[in-house]
Amino acid sequence: MVRVERASRTFGSRTVLANVELLIRPGELVGIVGPNGGGKSTLLLMMAGLLRPTSGTVTVCGVDAYALSLTAAGRVGLVTARPGLYPLLTGRENLHHFGGLFDLSPAQVDEKAKAIGQTLELTRLDDRVDQLSTGMQQKLSLIRALMTSPSVLLFDEPTANLDPISARAFYQEIRKRADDGIACVLVTHELAAAEAVCDRVLLVDGGIKRELTFTEHRAPIGGPLYEAWKETIR
Repeated sequence: MVRVERASRTFGSRTVLANVELLIRPGELVGIVGPNGGGKSTLLLMMAGLLRPTSGTVTVCGVDAYALSLTAAGRVGLVTARPGLYPLLTGRENLHHFGGLFDLSPAQVDEKAKAIGQTLELTRLDDRVDQLSTGMQQKLSLIRALMTSPSVLLFDEPTANLDPISARAFYQEIRKRADDGIACVLVTHELAAAEAVCDRVLLVDGGIKRELTFTEHRAPIGGPLYEAWKETIR
């Protein structure tokens, strides 16, 4: 589904990534972890077609990722730490706008948003975005990414501004989408979360330094601290 072949990326004289080789299959959730400045987000943006590799190739669904972003952007969903929504519009108006870019009618958008919103406990779709918490805005951005039924989902620190309860729901939704057959890539600094939900985790620092494979998913993110938070805060 996603194939990276000998891909490198430089910015001026600085090489951020060198000779990356990677294959991500449908139904697989791959985590990417590593230090700040190690090239994690750069790799993700190349998969999204928003950055072109300086050398090598990045293809999605057999098509050059950059070309795909221009002709069939709905095949790839991208969720970043910043929601990127119109603050003066309501959540529903935002979704109608972005859905319309992919020929989805307001009724189709509402149907998709209702199902996903119930899972994420997002009910304030008719409030203006600037009146929503950052966490609520992030949930809205996930609905935006999912409503086009993408083949590939890319996440760049998607839970950076979420509380533990919302983050857990978010990770569970990502895992569910992978189990439904979508190829998913998760860039995160949360190592425990990556271990809990990912099939493979790549350690990236200028390139792929190491790969860990998990044959069985570990206990869901939570444990005593999560339960204490849930009982105390909610």
